[in-house]
Amino acid sequence: MLITSMKKLLSITLTGVTALFLSACAAVTNSQAGKNTIAKLPEPLKSQFQAISRQQEELGKQYTAGTRKMLEAYALIADSVGLKVQAAKLRAESQALNSGSSLEDSRKAFSKSSSIIKEVQSKISKSNGVTVASKETFTAGVRAKNEAYITEATLAANASIVAAKGIQAIKSASMMEKAVLTTSLDPLFYFSKDIPRFLAQEREFDTACQKYALDYQIKLPKVSLPTPKINVAF
Repeated sequence: MLITSMKKLLSITLTGVTALFLSACAAVTNSQAGKNTIAKLPEPLKSQFQAISRQQEELGKQYTAGTRKMLEAYALIADSVGLKVQAAKLRAESQALNSGSSLEDSRKAFSKSSSIIKEVQSKISKSNGVTVASKETFTAGVRAKNEAYITEATLAANASIVAAKGIQAIKSASMMEKAVLTTSLDPLFYFSKDIPRFLAQEREFDTACQKYALDYQIKLPKVSLPTPKINVAF
């Protein structure tokens, strides 16, 4: 079921906003401040958003793991076609992420790597004249990339379900509560909106990888990369 879009929700909640109202939004940029605010909510909102907060933290850990895996996969693919400098940068960003990394850490690592990822994708897509340095490394990179894809596709679908629950719960909140709670859902909106966009590009890149493999007689495993089902409309 499609849920009211985030933009519509925000337009409603921000109508007639005061400076105090906006300061409440800013408060939840700090994770602990957000938890403290949620703890003061009336029931059943408090229990609902405490559960959502726990689910969101778990999804954040999955995102970090998926991002680490994806960056390492691109490092392998870059290595396989001789892009050694790019591979080293991607590997450094990947290895900097761990179980203690925050969502912000993961997003920064991916953002810093996005131009290199595009460079690798372009190199593979223009397969004519691109010499493969290691078929084994290329195969390992594509396999790791597909594993990371499944992790992030599952994450995006699950995040949209949790976001939909949060949006539904917010409907019964006061105006001040709406400001705080809507902002607290920002990571879920990111998972549900931005990750699917990247995954759409990944499906296109997988087609390029398959063509590249065919051109250089590399055996790649046949893997179906599903489009995640998103339960929130943007």
